Amino acid sequence: MHNRKAKLRPTHPSGFTLIELLVVIAIIGMLVALLLPAVQSARERARVAQCASHFKQHILATHNFAASYDDHFPASNFYQVVNQQTGNTVQGSAFYALLPYIDQAAIYYKYTTDIPNAGYLGGQYVPINPIHVCPSDPTVNNGIATTDGKSATSNYCFNLALLGANGTWNQMATYSPYRIGSIPDGASNTVGIMETSGGFPAFVGLNAQSGTVLNLMLWSYPAYPDTFGPYWPDPDELPGQANYTGLFLLPQIGVTAKTADPNLCQSYHTAMIVALADGSTRNIGPGIDQKVWTHVLDPADGVALGAW
Repeated sequence: MHNRKAKLRPTHPSGFTLIELLVVIAIIGMLVALLLPAVQSARERARVAQCASHFKQHILATHNFAASYDDHFPASNFYQVVNQQTGNTVQGSAFYALLPYIDQAAIYYKYTTDIPNAGYLGGQYVPINPIHVCPSDPTVNNGIATTDGKSATSNYCFNLALLGANGTWNQMATYSPYRIGSIPDGASNTVGIMETSGGFPAFVGLNAQSGTVLNLMLWSYPAYPDTFGPYWPDPDELPGQANYTGLFLLPQIGVTAKTADPNLCQSYHTAMIVALADGSTRNIGPGIDQKVWTHVLDPADGVALGAW
């Protein structure tokens, strides 16, 4: 019998060493750092596409309204008598008049009747989500302002230099003097709808410029109070008004909730989407010239820009 000595084999740890784990964690961190901007960029592109789709729906509704009302834009101050004996009325915005054209006829007929909270008085608490919501706006949650948790906002506003031209912004149930087919500068040269923040958290109390409260943009409000109506320029910035300078103020592009100014229009994207009166949309970059911006808002200044 021969004794065989057992051969000892070296043993190896079955798991990772601390150094190996640290290397793996570092690699994962680098991959996340590389991929996160791409993911965020893809998400923002999706939000921009959704926002552009809302513009298309709003301007299509505007054209469908015009087809029913002799080529008119909706009045900036919707006004309808709902009780001939008492004289009770319903008031609202141009967007209020468009409710039946965006599959929201039920809301329209609910509030266009003789009730205490008729028109914008009731509509101001009814979110129109998602068509009035830009998914990039941090001041809005499913169509409701985060500042008060109850007001129904809009991230889209009509060009009041067009819909409220010649003082019609201050008149009840009065159409703009310009129809879609008779805009002096042409529908393809005139902005119809632009972007806005739904809320303005940095502005509380009375706005120093207008003297009114301007900390929300609500889809339902008429134009004449110069408060929460979904319009820009503000009434006080239109020709003949106190704060008109001859040039319309440039939009805020790539704005934040803290810097959003209710005296301006703005976009949370890197370029602002606008809908032209002819139904097309385009992007406005932060480098747009103020004179060009003024020309595309003014429907009758005699300047047809063509490519801009």
